[in-house]
Amino acid sequence: MVLYFDVVLLINLLMNYMILYFVALVLNLNKTFSRMILGAILGCLFLLSVVSEKFAALQSFPVKVAISAVMILVTFQPKSFRDFLKVLSFFYLISFMTGGGVLAFFYLLNLRQNPITDALIFNNISVPWWILLVSALTLFLFLKHLWPLLYNILSKDTFLALTTIVIEDKPIEIKGLIDTGNDLFDPVSNYPVIIVELDAIKDVFSKDLQAILEKGPEENLATLGEILGNSNLANRFRIIPYESIGKRKGLMIGFKPDIVKIQHNDKIKTTKEAVIGIYQRVLSPEGTYRALLNPVLLNE
Repeated sequence: MVLYFDVVLLINLLMNYMILYFVALVLNLNKTFSRMILGAILGCLFLLSVVSEKFAALQSFPVKVAISAVMILVTFQPKSFRDFLKVLSFFYLISFMTGGGVLAFFYLLNLRQNPITDALIFNNISVPWWILLVSALTLFLFLKHLWPLLYNILSKDTFLALTTIVIEDKPIEIKGLIDTGNDLFDPVSNYPVIIVELDAIKDVFSKDLQAILEKGPEENLATLGEILGNSNLANRFRIIPYESIGKRKGLMIGFKPDIVKIQHNDKIKTTKEAVIGIYQRVLSPEGTYRALLNPVLLNE
């Protein structure tokens, strides 16, 4: 069988791009075409080993891991090491899913000796090039349409926790989602942050304070300071900086509750070391949950 390097390069470039696109889709990252193309090109470096034995080292495991890391850094520019590890983990997960899909289609259709079309080498197996595309398309449909549905179904039973927030002896019970994407910590106390809808807790605040909280802190810091100066909750409030991968920085108003109780899997976790971050919009359109819990809070 004759392999044309330009065809192999094109197919690998396309597959690399689609895997990076899937990662961005699952993690809700910005999809910048130029950076994704550059990342896909970097992922093709190992093909140089096909051209010359001088580049045989590109096939080694450490070099492949290094290339993957550079792809993630160039494509998504993660802001922290934790973000980098999260994106890299999903990159490998989706890569394995794509590769598994390729082999599944290949063996399901019994194409080992099928001369229907030209083939490529995939893990030392002759694989028709269109199997790669079918696998990628199937994975795209799954991640785009089925994964959000499955995630919502699972979250109702597995990732939801009854959360009680106590402020000046006033308990507020809400459903919270254990969100691995919430890695916020209060910069003053280093306590983990629970992001909560304002409407779920606003009744514990005065009307004037509610009005300020509804607008957020970016343009109301001075007014917020004046209102808090007359509030018995003044020493509880703080400003929490945050940023999401590929998105601009922002500020969130937070406050220190008396205590937080989290009931999950028949266990109750009680802590005073938590900060509530106030979110001005709706977290779940279906109303399934009204808070995003930092997973650290459930550690033993």
